[in-house]
Amino acid sequence: MIGVALVPVFLVACALLAVSGIWKLRAPASARASLQAVGVAVPLVAVRLIGVAEVALGVVAALRPGPLTAALVSGAYGAFLFTTVRLLGVEGDADCGCFGAASAVVSRSHAVLNLVACVCAALAAAFPPPGVAWIANRSPLVAVTLVVGTAAAAFAVYAVFTLFAPAWRAYGSRSA
Repeated sequence: MIGVALVPVFLVACALLAVSGIWKLRAPASARASLQAVGVAVPLVAVRLIGVAEVALGVVAALRPGPLTAALVSGAYGAFLFTTVRLLGVEGDADCGCFGAASAVVSRSHAVLNLVACVCAALAAAFPPPGVAWIANRSPLVAVTLVVGTAAAAFAVYAVFTLFAPAWRAYGSRSA
């Protein structure tokens, strides 16, 4: 029962992992700069390989969730959390590097979202949710609702990663 409840949350985490990987493939420079800011110097090809791994893990975990794939997703978000916390400590206005050219300044909201995804994926490792095929076997109304709701949630979380911190800073800097 817990695994079924985790389906949308885990799929959102998998979708964001895959989208993040695609952006690292398309525009690896910001992720490379973020890694350099925390003391990890890597060539662009390594960032692209990380992107390939993120895409592959996101897709495989969504299609065939299990203890191993969910644990790997949890580990990926744990690494993102560690990097985010390091970036917050090193440079206050560092680019997060999460989504290539669409990335934004790293913020506490990044850390919170990475922590939530890490914990949810760890729960999915303990209580594996059914995969995407399970959604296809639901009634059409349930399946469409799950797909649309999960896609909307993934976009909302993506927007929080990329838009929330700059919007909050702009709101806070308004003069009365």
